[in-house]
Amino acid sequence: LMVDTAKKCQATEQDVELFCRGIQQICEDDEENNFLENVGDYLAEICFLACRHKVKLEAAFINAALACEIMEGIASSLYPTMEVQRIALPMVFKAELMHGLKGFKVPGLSS
Repeated sequence: LMVDTAKKCQATEQDVELFCRGIQQICEDDEENNFLENVGDYLAEICFLACRHKVKLEAAFINAALACEIMEGIASSLYPTMEVQRIALPMVFKAELMHGLKGFKVPGLSS
């Protein structure tokens, strides 16, 4: 999705393939972890991959990732036992879809 929705992407087919492999590796490495605990690291890795492979990232993606990191930090300080990501991520994802990918439906998310 990052490559498909980016405007004026200067990446070659090989760059796109390498970028996608890098993203896949991040996802595989995170399978057993809580994504939001490491979102800053992942965001840095994604930005590095995008820069290296000339893939332009949408500002909405960066904004959503940073908003999640800030929200998690504030919430965990106020309510250490609350599982913010379980509650908030579906809402953030749905909002991003409504603003950026109109007509795209996600199974399990009602309108």
